[in-house]
Amino acid sequence: MECIFCAIANKSLVSRIIYEDAFSVAFLDITPRSKGMCLVIPKKHIEDFNQDMEIAKECFETALIVEQKIMKALKPLTVFIALLPSQVPHAHIRVYPVYEKEIPLIENKPIQTNDAELDEIAKKLKSVNIEKPKKNLEEPKPKEEKKEIIVEKKEKEDTSWIKRYFEVA
Repeated sequence: MECIFCAIANKSLVSRIIYEDAFSVAFLDITPRSKGMCLVIPKKHIEDFNQDMEIAKECFETALIVEQKIMKALKPLTVFIALLPSQVPHAHIRVYPVYEKEIPLIENKPIQTNDAELDEIAKKLKSVNIEKPKKNLEEPKPKEEKKEIIVEKKEKEDTSWIKRYFEVA
């Protein structure tokens, strides 16, 4: 049986996708703990983000974009971003909007919702245009090797040499 999140990522299972890029997909949770709760998953099947740190980084950037979309479209008090154990063996990030009388906790039962409400929320979230920033990172410069310089100095008439070591940064 195919992983349910892989089926969502490759679009063989219908979902309400609100953001997608080359590495990740963000979609509305159909059993949300708060109005507008989303899940961010990598397109590549991994069970834990520790298996691929590059994909983890991309998914967390997506979670931050989803958080901004939720803040603009749904106006919650704040947004929680969490990694929690799940019955689905596919790495994912939960993005929970927090409202005054609706504080999402893993122990909470899912809130009541319906397809029309989920469709409306998805429409609002998709309408907020936030993209990942272009990567403008310079290649890290290799650290210069520390060089040891020996300075030899002859003191007056003494024939002994004094060695001094300096680090050049």
